[in-house]
Amino acid sequence: MADLEEAGPVDESVLTEQHLHRSSFITTEGYRGVQFVEHGRKLNQWDMDHPAVLDLLRQSGFYGISRLRRLQLDQSLLGALVERWRRETQTFHFRHGEMTITLQDVAVISGLRVDGAPVTGTTQHPWIEICQELLGVVPDGIRAGQIRLDWIYQHFHHIHLDAPAGLVAATARAYMLYQIGCSLFPNPTGYRVHLKWLPLLADFDACGGLAWGSAALAYLYRALGTASLKDKVECCCFATLVQIWAWDHLHVGRPTGVGAIADMADCPLGCRWTNAGGLRFGANVRTTDIEFYRDELDQQRETQITWRPYTDAVLEVLPAFCVQGSEVWRSRTTLICFHIVELHVPDRVLRQFGLLQHIPIHVETIRRFTSQGRPDEHWGHFHAAHIERWGQRLQAIIDQHLIVGDDPVQATSIYMEWYWQITRRWISRPVQRPPLTYQPRGQTERALVDAIRQTQYSIRSLVHDRPSYDAVMEVLTGIDIDLDSVLEYIPTIPVATDIRGRDFGHASTSGHHHRQTPTSAGSPSPSDVADIPAAPERFPTRPLDLDLLLPPPVSRDHFTFVYSRRHAASSSQARRTSRPATIDETQAIPEHREGVMIGDLDAMADIEAIDDILLLISL
Repeated sequence: MADLEEAGPVDESVLTEQHLHRSSFITTEGYRGVQFVEHGRKLNQWDMDHPAVLDLLRQSGFYGISRLRRLQLDQSLLGALVERWRRETQTFHFRHGEMTITLQDVAVISGLRVDGAPVTGTTQHPWIEICQELLGVVPDGIRAGQIRLDWIYQHFHHIHLDAPAGLVAATARAYMLYQIGCSLFPNPTGYRVHLKWLPLLADFDACGGLAWGSAALAYLYRALGTASLKDKVECCCFATLVQIWAWDHLHVGRPTGVGAIADMADCPLGCRWTNAGGLRFGANVRTTDIEFYRDELDQQRETQITWRPYTDAVLEVLPAFCVQGSEVWRSRTTLICFHIVELHVPDRVLRQFGLLQHIPIHVETIRRFTSQGRPDEHWGHFHAAHIERWGQRLQAIIDQHLIVGDDPVQATSIYMEWYWQITRRWISRPVQRPPLTYQPRGQTERALVDAIRQTQYSIRSLVHDRPSYDAVMEVLTGIDIDLDSVLEYIPTIPVATDIRGRDFGHASTSGHHHRQTPTSAGSPSPSDVADIPAAPERFPTRPLDLDLLLPPPVSRDHFTFVYSRRHAASSSQARRTSRPATIDETQAIPEHREGVMIGDLDAMADIEAIDDILLLISL
């Protein structure tokens, strides 16, 4: 049976790089997932507890990150996430909308400063003199401006409590450089860090005024965007941040044990996962099974998403360095990190800030440069225009759009109708025969949607002319064969409800209830499940009287009442006119159908096809 439900995007005006994205190649032979690279084991071996050094880390803005231990990475979870990352929008594309790692997430999870001067400059310095001045010693084997991480650890990890001030300052700079090379801005080599960061650590007060969190997010966006393309096998980035973000927002992969927020008085919120004293994992964690995560995310329900984990009550108990610069959390601005410039787009993820989501404006393209072949470039001068935009970040704060009303169901329905056309709908690799220990519901859902679409097409082929008996029997037989093939394909799923055969002697109203409560996609309400009739028994081979298959005649007046009940507002209720909430005022305004929830958007055409056949019967 043809795949009538394409993976998408149907509208390619947003995800313009689908032909390059790794989600287009998951089913190809030889496909390789992405390995995330973060040198957390190296970092965790250096437990900084020297009081004088900690004071300098507070002054420099690195104290919070020094409290955050690195996690053992769930490569399957991270790999499933990068398959949903789109660098065209700087967001993950999930079933119920876009989500992303924002400046708020960086500040709250890591404690890094997100508002301040940009992290930029030149990558060319007299390294021997710089190291002698700021570290008190010249490293062995400086190569292309890089030094070994192991050398930093061996020379500075042990410091006496009564060490002189010069050594304390050098140790603080060495530790920050070690943090940068191991986790915040990891080098693909795995064992070296570039010395371009060291001059920024010279003055501790100036260092504390830099937006290190914004730079780390720019670096992360660039790494995720590169890794999301085909043939890429590594993603060097702040992977602990990505994993904790996923645990905070998503239902899958999350440990069951976590530290109390009240214990985080002097630590960023991410420490409740890393300092929990041994995380416990349940059945929702499959660290070696990326197919499991793909399928879970393919049919994730909206109730399984924590859009706003950092509530006001949570933010109130966090240390001051976690909420410093909160004014820029919703700024649509540039993120700067030397040669890297990426765009922060909170207007695409307003639900993460407790606001209603409107249809966002287009994400402008920013040319991506690399540092290769530009050893003498001063990136502060090169990206002067983008740095100027960063300087205007407080004038670019995004709020809920005025076009969006106060009805969350209405706003979400409008957004989802648009989103479902521009997104990649499916990620899962097709599986013919799943093992008994794991039945992927994503492919089951795809097969059922295909069956519904095929049935819809068959029914609509009858509605243009009054069909003959032979034409009706041919269509019904074809539908029977198609459904039989679906039942052969999908795994057997136990049914808890009492399903009875359709009574062809009476008109059915199943599927036409006017719902007042939204249901999440893929999750029908109990009343919906109870109303779904079973398919009739297999069609007999002997000829049947057509009158036995069709319900008794229905008057046109009765049909008009049924049809109007769903598609027109009651005379006692005024309907509000709605339109997509976009800044582009020239965009067409689609009609909003009352009673249509997120979970019903895919079924609208199928329900209307039933209306068409009812109209045919009533003539």
